[in-house]
Amino acid sequence: MSIAGASDIPALRVQKTGQFPGLRYGELVERRALRQPLRAAIIHEGAHITYGELLERIHAAAAFLTTQGVRPGDRVVCVSENRPEILTALYACSRIGAVFTPIGIAAPAADVKFILRDLSATTVLVSERSVSTALEAVGTDTEVSIIQLEAESRHGLPSIPVKTAAKVGEIQPEADSPAIIIYTSGTAGHPKGVVLTHSALFFNGVNTLLGLDIASDDVTLVNTPLSHIAALNTLAVATLHKGGSVVIDSKFDAIRCLEQISEYGITTMFAVPSMLTLMAQSPGFAQADTSSLRWILGGGAPMPPELVALWSARSVPVLASYGMTEAGPSISFRRRTDASGKAESSGTPALLTDVRIVSADGTVLPTGETGEILVRGPHTASTYWRDAKATEAAFVDGWLITGDRGLIDADGDLCITGRSKEIIITGGENVDPAEIEHLIASYPGILDAAVVGRPDPLWGEVITAVIVSESNVELNELQDYLRPHLARFKLPRQIERREELPRSPVGKLLRRELSILPPDNS
Repeated sequence: MSIAGASDIPALRVQKTGQFPGLRYGELVERRALRQPLRAAIIHEGAHITYGELLERIHAAAAFLTTQGVRPGDRVVCVSENRPEILTALYACSRIGAVFTPIGIAAPAADVKFILRDLSATTVLVSERSVSTALEAVGTDTEVSIIQLEAESRHGLPSIPVKTAAKVGEIQPEADSPAIIIYTSGTAGHPKGVVLTHSALFFNGVNTLLGLDIASDDVTLVNTPLSHIAALNTLAVATLHKGGSVVIDSKFDAIRCLEQISEYGITTMFAVPSMLTLMAQSPGFAQADTSSLRWILGGGAPMPPELVALWSARSVPVLASYGMTEAGPSISFRRRTDASGKAESSGTPALLTDVRIVSADGTVLPTGETGEILVRGPHTASTYWRDAKATEAAFVDGWLITGDRGLIDADGDLCITGRSKEIIITGGENVDPAEIEHLIASYPGILDAAVVGRPDPLWGEVITAVIVSESNVELNELQDYLRPHLARFKLPRQIERREELPRSPVGKLLRRELSILPPDNS
């Protein structure tokens, strides 16, 4: 019997010119609002926004952005902490044919500036907290408009209203036209823009709703950044498609998270391992009421078996999953009834996803053998934005080369065994070491530098700078030097000093040899 990914499985494709109801990203949410306008769609800081009000806000934002000169095909960047206006702006952009790119509040101005230029963006949406970052990123560029998400601005900026009498028609997109571009860690020291089309996002939604037990009365908690595809598409959007309620918090706080689970009767949420560990270490965890939780979707990094067992003891299954931005992100999910067993499994591939395990020469490997994981499906990205080289390397003959290694076991489950790429995963965040190495190398007195991830029980990996220097370099000094250029989670937390770094005869860094700690790590 063949398994997912075997060559005899036909690829599901959408005609490039095809249009159908629900194709446009956000259209299903609008349709849901017409069917249940009075139900709570979003809850934020205690305030409830009904589906009808959400639809009204989408229409108002779409009309306003049009008056501000946003046209079909324009790229609109949004820099903000988690707040309802992100979803409003996202769906408004989709409605008028613009392409939306969310950026988290932790991004430094240098990253925002790079993305604005890479996209040739026309508009940047900001919150009260991100105004200064956006102003620094935009600088003197008069081609980029700055608009505030909140209905009132203290900075004299145009701001998006929640109501309007103006009407604006909707754009019916082609299936292969871009809807969102999400930036993820690259391999050349700068992020890459992952282009997700309307059809890819539609079929990711189908995959997610078929793969996860999401119910129409679910209340999901979203406290990881909506700039990440998992928070945005796996739970927030899917729950709205199903008609449930989304509780949005601006950031994760372990104690607050436990309080919200009880306060709002949270039934589902997404968490990376460090979040679950911090909650378990919080005072009062033993007495916390988590009885409303039906399951927690785990992702971002391998989930330790003992952590799964701890939450299972509270009758809360932690469902391992595997996904990546380039896949929209859904690739595989565990069933709720399987959560407590076989910790190495990430579940079966989603129904519209083909998974293939190949050797170094591209040969398809049989059940149980470990190799490179390839993914194919109508939900995968079409390209990297303006990066033909990266696109050619990652998308081959319709298959996405994930950069991860694994196997498919006898049960048909996908088991992740490691990474082929050099990406570091810390607290569920992907970090490209090349980006940090480039900056460290410019620090006075540092002669050579490498960045690696060291195992850590809480964060999975901690970013470690391995340096060769003329004089002593203190960690806090290096962090201060890097802070204006890097998001906080990318800052090194450790320094290792060596006489020299391992390199090949042609000077290539032998990063794997750095996984061995030196005898003297002082």
